Amino acid sequence: MIRLGDAVIGIGFVALVFLALLWVPPAQFFTQPESARIIVYHVPAAILCVVAFLMGGYFAFRYLTTKEWTHDIRSCAANEVGLLFCILATATGMIFAKQQWGAYWSWDPRQTTILIQMLIYIGYFALRSSIEDDRQRAAYSAGYGLFAAISVPFLIFVLPRIMSDSLHPSNTLMDRSALSIEYKTTLYLAFALYFVTVMILYRRRVDVGILEAKANELASRNDRGSTDNLGWSVGIPADAERQAPSSPEDDRGG
Repeated sequence: MIRLGDAVIGIGFVALVFLALLWVPPAQFFTQPESARIIVYHVPAAILCVVAFLMGGYFAFRYLTTKEWTHDIRSCAANEVGLLFCILATATGMIFAKQQWGAYWSWDPRQTTILIQMLIYIGYFALRSSIEDDRQRAAYSAGYGLFAAISVPFLIFVLPRIMSDSLHPSNTLMDRSALSIEYKTTLYLAFALYFVTVMILYRRRVDVGILEAKANELASRNDRGSTDNLGWSVGIPADAERQAPSSPEDDRGG
């Protein structure tokens, strides 16, 4: 069954497509005014990937200071969502570049720095997948994730402005004369939709991560007969298996 919130988000994105195609006028200061409409998808994705990465860094710091296992799950979930939107921002940026600059990739400073950012977070997930022990994985990835989050403002906001000869437009949203009211209204709607989508994806990924941790602990108890394992101790009662028997033998044993 489709949830009401999901339906509202879906309707919102359909409305966004129609607004971008039919209501937003061509942006005359771009080389290809018609195709510039893709910025209503590109700009929110780029900014919200930064928000998600910073969330991941915050929860990485929280894990390092508290060793609370749920902070590791929250950090990983935020970074997953951030990487998804980083890929979306890169893909839409490449389409914009092809239409406006004549090539999908020209090693523009902003293209280069977002590629570096993406590779940093791909490395984060490669690190996580290479460590079996939950506690070691959380500790190493929290340190790496904190470093990655610190690099985000520098790579996304500072370095591209230091480097010269960039084709990428700057301060478009801040310039009152740059975009029409139709453009800005559609952009603000896109920001709202993307933000809600980020929060929904993050929350659901956290829920899945917590369920996975609990399932892994129960499976480890069944396999080893104790909680001394490579996974988290998530506070499941030792008799949880008997509370939810999976076979007739378990029923008789309880």
